[in-house]
Amino acid sequence: MGPMDSGSAAVAALMLANKTLQAAVLTQNATSGNGTSGDDDQPTISMDNLYPALVQCFAIIICGYLAGRLNIITNTEAKGLNTFVGTFALPSVIFLSLAQLDWSTVNWNFLLSILISKTIVFLSVGIISLLVARPINYGRAGLLAIFCTQSNDFAIGFPIVTALYSKIHPEYASYIYLMAPISLAILNPIGYVLMEISKIKAKAAEEQPQQTRRSSIPPCSQLSDTDASSRKLLKGKVLVVVKIIESIFLNPVLLMTLLGVIGGRIFPNGLPIFLSSILKVLGDSFSATSLFLLGLRMVGNAAALQGPGFILPGILIIVKLLVLPLVTRQTVNIINAGANFSETTDLSTFGFLYGTFPAAPGVFVIASQYNQDVDLVASSMVASTFISAPLMFISAKMITITNLNPSDYLNELDKFAFDISIVAIICSVWMLVLFMLTRRVKKMPHRITSCLIISQLICNIGVIMWSSFDQNSGWKMYLQFYFFTIGCYSSRLWTAFLAITILFLQCRSLCFVLKLWPLFIAAAWGLPTLIVSLLFLLDTKNITPTEKRNPSFQYGNAQAAIAVFLLVMCFIVTVGCLILHQRFKKRHERYLSLSREVSSPDTESSTVGSSSVTNLIQQESSINGGVHRRRHSLTSSDDEILRGRESGCEGNGDGNGCCSARSGTTSPRTVVDIEDLIIQRSLNNDIENDESESPNGMCSAQFNCPSAGKQQCQSLIDRYREQSRDGLEPLEIDKTGDEHQTLKHMVLLILLLCSMFVGLALSVWTLVMEGMSGIYVELTFLDAFLNFGQSIIVLAVFITDTGELLLPLMKFWRKIWYGANLLQLPIWKEISAETRHVCDQFITHHLDNCRKAIAKDKRWRIKIYRKVFYGNAFVDWLLEVGLAKDRSDATLYARRLVDGRVLRHINNVYHFHDRTLLYTFCDRL
Repeated sequence: MGPMDSGSAAVAALMLANKTLQAAVLTQNATSGNGTSGDDDQPTISMDNLYPALVQCFAIIICGYLAGRLNIITNTEAKGLNTFVGTFALPSVIFLSLAQLDWSTVNWNFLLSILISKTIVFLSVGIISLLVARPINYGRAGLLAIFCTQSNDFAIGFPIVTALYSKIHPEYASYIYLMAPISLAILNPIGYVLMEISKIKAKAAEEQPQQTRRSSIPPCSQLSDTDASSRKLLKGKVLVVVKIIESIFLNPVLLMTLLGVIGGRIFPNGLPIFLSSILKVLGDSFSATSLFLLGLRMVGNAAALQGPGFILPGILIIVKLLVLPLVTRQTVNIINAGANFSETTDLSTFGFLYGTFPAAPGVFVIASQYNQDVDLVASSMVASTFISAPLMFISAKMITITNLNPSDYLNELDKFAFDISIVAIICSVWMLVLFMLTRRVKKMPHRITSCLIISQLICNIGVIMWSSFDQNSGWKMYLQFYFFTIGCYSSRLWTAFLAITILFLQCRSLCFVLKLWPLFIAAAWGLPTLIVSLLFLLDTKNITPTEKRNPSFQYGNAQAAIAVFLLVMCFIVTVGCLILHQRFKKRHERYLSLSREVSSPDTESSTVGSSSVTNLIQQESSINGGVHRRRHSLTSSDDEILRGRESGCEGNGDGNGCCSARSGTTSPRTVVDIEDLIIQRSLNNDIENDESESPNGMCSAQFNCPSAGKQQCQSLIDRYREQSRDGLEPLEIDKTGDEHQTLKHMVLLILLLCSMFVGLALSVWTLVMEGMSGIYVELTFLDAFLNFGQSIIVLAVFITDTGELLLPLMKFWRKIWYGANLLQLPIWKEISAETRHVCDQFITHHLDNCRKAIAKDKRWRIKIYRKVFYGNAFVDWLLEVGLAKDRSDATLYARRLVDGRVLRHINNVYHFHDRTLLYTFCDRL
């Protein structure tokens, strides 16, 4: 279960919250008639047309998808349909709407708010993309920023806004045509510039080898080539400017927007009948055609939405459907866009709804034109369109609820929080049992994740106590406040510490993280305890208020202010660590690729590695700058990271010789990092046949650790690895997989960042709230799910690891039942005839070939394992020779051989499993 499943769970929670609020909605509708008029005979938001509008939009999208999937409409025909929609139908709708718009009703402050909010999101996404990507990819940064800010205003947004606001605010539908140019004319050109820069850099990189080949020509010709390249570069810059201007002024949407404004001024009494009739016919064809075309574009674009391929699309969808609506709503309120409080509230809720519209299909067209991350944009567009459907529905439903009394929803929040906490406690116990039985609770960063689960368990107990106790319970409410506040605050801190741990495991060492572990415990549980104790000392009356409050703000504004400060700090730390982790990861991958080139055993004998290092150092001392230039080309984008480490070899007394080999040079960064990687690999590579082990967990030489500190680190790491080895032989620890499960922890941190962001928005809203609206209630229920249900999110991320419980449970059962952890095989007389036949057949026809093919001696330090092989290697051999049709069949075949005493585990602990467990043929064979 990945981020898509967690997002679906959040949407399901919102739908449940919406269902529980039906009583409040019905009460309000009873006082406002059928939803079309209120107490003052004033029109209100109509929900009657919302259901048909949503059904109409997504039914046509599905029809288009089926037409493309069944190949009823080909790609060539779809291109013609796209041309008609973009060149004729959409411009006609825009011109007709703007020419007939009553400009006196336009609120320019609201449009300014939309511009500011979109600019904030655009710049944030672009800057973070530039910081994370290595090497820097300007094109991707511009494209992702466009994706997160350009909404599907016309095909999906316009019908929904018209259905909701046709009676109370009919001008809101016209705002759609005014908000679209904000992206098309102001923000998108910035993205175009970035993509053009990326295109020019890619073209220059392709031409670089040609320029290198020309370096041997005479100096005069070389000078003329330099002048030609300068003129070519200047010409390229001019072409970028011309293309940007052309994309702005010749865009049909922008052009018809300008002409529509001019047409409204020229024909104040209405367009001529001949012109309006033509435009109306073309415009009427837009809705169905555009939705159908959107469905066509979805064909074949959802295949990447699985596993690691969903991480980046998931982040984009979160920013588009969650961050943009909240930023828009808050910006409208800060600017105070309305003439009064009521109008500002209406505009802010409309801005929130506008932000929930999915990404526009036009982004896919832009990606195709620049050939930039086409598959990424296509899959993200598919997912955002369908995820936005329930979010738009719930948001539209909540917009109808205004001026609520807290008692109208607290009872329902009470039940919802109680149910979520019960489920979360079950998930917490599940995950703790999983981590303990698999011994991951003793590993990093799972140790941090376990503490996060424990904190969430404490928080859930506090929520259940809040739901169960009366306000006059006295000391029980004090106890409840302790449990809830400490659990909630510590879970936020553990999230930040998890991000710090993953970063330091990547860029520093395991030893450094183990040293920080006691500090993490003291800060994560000590700081919340101190905060709660201070609140007790300062004011005990707010802890047990006279009326029931949201448990997150039970203490009042003081608790909300503390939550804002804590969430801001943890959010910044988590985001910063994720960005730095990606940068160090890219840098580390380049170092590893270079170290493989230097010490690859495939090129020469096994001594190539050490000799290559020697040659590198000798080349550096004799030809100063040769290796330096190679390193610089590989890590030029990370110079700012390396500058702080340039003196890493100075004063190093480990005898590696990196300082002395430079003969006094002041640039010691050219070889030391690669040397550290290669030497570390050679020291740890005690296994023959290229069986490499994970790094030793010590800090590299560039950090200048003292000798006493190194000895302490080594003993700390040895004790840590002894605890986490789970009785396996060192050779049986899977080194091909990610021991730290970095990918899953990254997904977990991204989802927890969503929880932080929603909690921060709700806390800020609570501090400045003047009246409670339906959107506030929607955020309250969403925050309840994302905050109290963090254990559910953890289980959703690690649910696939549940299968690993099998081996620990079997070992535990054997220890209880037999008194020893040894495999008990059935006696020979009880073995079935089929198993005996399989064993005899294998011994007679396949044993010698198998032994020669996969059975080899493997060495770990001074211990040698004779004629052994891994279980997954034996499965591969069975599939290769045709003795099994798939891996499950091969596993069953091998289990028969174990029962028949043909194979055995080297320690007689495990039955046969398709994994990195070591097996050998029995001695009697």
